Amino acid sequence: MVIPRRTTPVRQINIILRSSRQAMLGLIAVGLLAAGRGTLPAAAQDIGQAPSPAPVTTSRSWPGMIRTHAQARRRLPNTVADATVSIEVHGRDLRSTAAALARQSQSLLAFLRGQPTERLRTDGTSFEPEIQELRGQPDRIKGYTGRITVSFRTVPDQLPALLAGCLDNGATSLGQFGASPREEEVEAARREMVTEASQAALAQARAIADTVGQRIAGIELVEVDPLAGDGSRPAVEGYWAERAAARPAPPMQRMANEAGDSGLSVQVAMTLRLAPPS
Repeated sequence: MVIPRRTTPVRQINIILRSSRQAMLGLIAVGLLAAGRGTLPAAAQDIGQAPSPAPVTTSRSWPGMIRTHAQARRRLPNTVADATVSIEVHGRDLRSTAAALARQSQSLLAFLRGQPTERLRTDGTSFEPEIQELRGQPDRIKGYTGRITVSFRTVPDQLPALLAGCLDNGATSLGQFGASPREEEVEAARREMVTEASQAALAQARAIADTVGQRIAGIELVEVDPLAGDGSRPAVEGYWAERAAARPAPPMQRMANEAGDSGLSVQVAMTLRLAPPS
């Protein structure tokens, strides 16, 4: 039978004293460090210490930015009208169908060339077989259909008379037509509206900076028509201010039309950098 060894009272007292000595050395070490007394005693250096964490440095970047936008609107008179008319002919064979389509298109083009028109062109020429379904027999071609589309531009006042004349000179149907300003008129108005909207956006940013007691240091980003696109999340045509003159202009936004004119709008958004506080 093995009798377990018991710790005598004297041994327990030695353990307690040794633990108390280590605790006292730890307290002395902390006091010396706090008082800046130099190195620790050798006994205190034997005590295991966790490494001191590295000093944490925080860097605050100056987030002074202002983003503002302005919109310029203008109405331009509709000075041109674009129209599309079509010719459709039918023939028993492809050769006769093509000949009939050529005769009617020549008659239509001769009429339009004698009128106040421009941008006269033909496109969309096509021929399709006409299929006859027979019961119990293979389908057969009973003829052909030929189509051609003619488009032109004129002044709005002449459009009704020209459409009627087209029907009298070979056209069989009228396609899309509508009035608008000329492209050069839109581009000239656009340049003026971009300048106007940019000045208004910059004036708003300066007013905001003055209100909060800050100063504008520079322009970070300029966006022209940031909401132009498909309507869901419009494409952004952003560009840096120093490269603004080298970038092509995004398409013009259209407003609701009134009779005789077209509404145009341009929006400019700016992001400006504020000077850091002194």
